[in-house]
Amino acid sequence: GDVAPEPDSSTGLLQLSLQGTPHRVAGTVQGSTPVLRELNGATFKQPVPLAGPILIYRAKATEPNALPTLAGLLGKAGIQLQSYHSSSTVAGEKWSVVGLSAPLSNLSELKAQATEVFQLHL
Repeated sequence: GDVAPEPDSSTGLLQLSLQGTPHRVAGTVQGSTPVLRELNGATFKQPVPLAGPILIYRAKATEPNALPTLAGLLGKAGIQLQSYHSSSTVAGEKWSVVGLSAPLSNLSELKAQATEVFQLHL
């Protein structure tokens, strides 16, 4: 990716285009932890730590059921929600990034509430 200095920081801003996907991400490194600042033009008010199992989903900003559905799935699987970050709205949709204690094995119920869902283990 490209590294450019941030206006208010001595660290660089990292921008990536993930091969094989339409996603563009931008972030920095805080200490030794990479953090997400932007995903496909949607910004996060607080930097999102990219560590451990992470679930990322995009849903309509007016969709009220995605987070309760996720909470129910986590409860059934015995997985703890460790962090939750929601982006600004772009084209009527928001990205959510959820830190988990373990990956979810079945995303089908959440996929019914979201435009896109994927997991990463970093």
